[in-house]
Amino acid sequence: MSSHTLAWRGVEPTRVEGAVVRLGDDRLDARGTSLTGEYALDWRLSTGAEFVTRRLSVRLRDDGGARALELGRSEAGVWTAVRREGGGEEPLDTSGLDGAALDCDLALCPFTNTIPIVRHGLVGGDGRTAELVMAWVSVPDLSLHASPQAYTAVAVDDDHTARIAFAGEGFAATLVVDGDGFVVDYPGIASRLG
Repeated sequence: MSSHTLAWRGVEPTRVEGAVVRLGDDRLDARGTSLTGEYALDWRLSTGAEFVTRRLSVRLRDDGGARALELGRSEAGVWTAVRREGGGEEPLDTSGLDGAALDCDLALCPFTNTIPIVRHGLVGGDGRTAELVMAWVSVPDLSLHASPQAYTAVAVDDDHTARIAFAGEGFAATLVVDGDGFVVDYPGIASRLG
């Protein structure tokens, strides 16, 4: 497994994002942090074979206290989700995810876009499209929704970055990714530092 340390500057809200990633041939483990003036968020993500999500853990602290989300996907494609806040625990509805979703998408986190891009080999710029259902986690409330999304390999540029068209519910952008599929620029969301 190769190791990568990545950082982005985010907008709306202004924030700094960081991630440490261990990337293998068909799986990855990653952890990251997002710091804003309103909250601090920590996450940990692991996939199984073929970059299919196994687990996402999210912890968020703001002026209202702390909350956490544990999201998991079994080998059989069954999702579980539990949100913890104020000493209580609430199971979340995963309908629309079971058997349909392979990936999670943490709102405002440029790293989680890497997983479907890598799994579907979209860095090559050959025009192929992957239409997906994502387990989308909103921030800062840590609620969970099934989110239809599409990624299309647009082109490989002279600097060896690739452009990937992204379309989700009411949002579209063209992402720029490096040769490993890590986001360099996500217009309106974040740009990589260094």
